[in-house]
Amino acid sequence: MSIVNALISSIARYGGDITVTSNGSTVRGRAIVEPLRYRNKIYIGGEQRHLGFVKREKYLFIGTPDFDLTENHSVIESVSGKYIVKRCERYYVQDRPIYTWAILVPFGERREDDYDADSGTD
Repeated sequence: MSIVNALISSIARYGGDITVTSNGSTVRGRAIVEPLRYRNKIYIGGEQRHLGFVKREKYLFIGTPDFDLTENHSVIESVSGKYIVKRCERYYVQDRPIYTWAILVPFGERREDDYDADSGTD
């Protein structure tokens, strides 16, 4: 069994049903969506405020390589909720796509960390 087939069968077996809406089209499939537990400052942030920490829920998406995700536009719905893609990439081995991963945030109103404080615009 090749690495691609092994990953696709693992995602099919351990992942859940999802719907991806991106660029006007909707695709159904299976993927793993779980809370992002690794506290890497690149993805999490973690700015401390006087009244405590800013709530910054992030989720990890791992899906088959055929999902076409777009940052800040693709919406993923699963049993656990509705999310928007904040960062995404395809992982390749020898020029062959193996899987797609993404960092997700809950879908909804713009949150404080979605604004660019340096630009002066909202």
